[in-house]
Amino acid sequence: MKGIDIRHLRYFMRVAQELHFGRAAEILGISQAPLSQQIRQLEERIGVRLFDRTTRTVTLTPAGRALFDKTGEALMRFETAIDETRTIGGLNAGYLRLGVMSSATHSVLPDALRILAARAPDLRFDMCFNTTDEQLPLLEDRKIDVAFIRPPRSTSGLQTLEVHREGFAAVLPAGSPLARRKNLRVYDLKDEKFIGFSDIRGIGYQDIVFQHCRLAGFTPRITQRVGHTTAVAVLVAAGLGVGIVPRWVEHEPIEGLVIRPLDELPEAIALVAAWRTDSLNPFVDLFVQCLKEQRLLAASKDTAK
Repeated sequence: MKGIDIRHLRYFMRVAQELHFGRAAEILGISQAPLSQQIRQLEERIGVRLFDRTTRTVTLTPAGRALFDKTGEALMRFETAIDETRTIGGLNAGYLRLGVMSSATHSVLPDALRILAARAPDLRFDMCFNTTDEQLPLLEDRKIDVAFIRPPRSTSGLQTLEVHREGFAAVLPAGSPLARRKNLRVYDLKDEKFIGFSDIRGIGYQDIVFQHCRLAGFTPRITQRVGHTTAVAVLVAAGLGVGIVPRWVEHEPIEGLVIRPLDELPEAIALVAAWRTDSLNPFVDLFVQCLKEQRLLAASKDTAK
C-alpha cells in the first residue's frame, strides 16, 4: 500500500506487543512523540484505527489485531530473506537455522557445532525443537536449513546423512515391581500395559520393538499411543503403563520414571541430518562437513574405549 514502509510496521508491532507507547518508544530507542506520529500516519494511510487509546490504557482494535496477527510472520520472512541475501552476497557472517530433536542434543550436535563455530566464529544460529513430522514441512518451506530427524520414508528433494545410531531402553513407573530389577529383558514386560507411538513419518523402530516382543512370545498390549518419546516417558512415570523407547531418554530423567537398557535389542534407531538439495544457504555444506568430521571423531573415541 502506498506510503507504508517496514519502519511503520516495526513500530506498530512494538506498540502492539507492549500496549504502552512509552515502553515501546524506549525499546525502539526513539522518543514517544515521533512514535505516536508514525502510528497515526500508519492509521491514516491504511484508513482504519489500529489502537483504542485512553489516558491510562492502549488496546488493539479488531482491525489492529488482524494486522498484528499477519504482520509478525511477514516481518520474520522479510528479515530472513534479507539475512539469506546478505549471506549469499558475502556481506555478513551468515545465519544457520536448525531443526532439532532430543536425540541430536545428546549425541552429535554439541561437538558438530563446536567444530563449526571454530571455522565460522561469527555465524549466528537459531534452533527449533520439533518432531520429524513437524520438521519436514519447515524444511520444505525453507524455514529451517538443516533438520535432525528420523529417516523419512521419502527423501525426494532432500539429501540426508546418518549422524547417529542408538539402541532401546525400557521405561517403567517407579512403583512397578520390575523397577527394582537392575537388568530386564523384553520378555519381562509381557504382562504389562504398553504406551506406544502413534504413526509418525520416520518412526520405523516401533516395528522392531513389536518384532522382538513376538520373538519373546507375546504381543504388546497397547493402551495409549502418543507422538513423542517424552510423552511416553511422562505417561509411564504417571503409572499408566510401560514403554520401550530410544535410549537417549536416559539423559532426561523424569521424577517417577525408571529406565533400564535393553541390550538384547539392536542399535537400530537412526538419526539423520537432512537438507534441501537446492538449499540457498552456503553454510549448509560447511555444517555437513563438520557433521562428517564429528562422526569420525566419535568413531575414534569408541575405538579407544
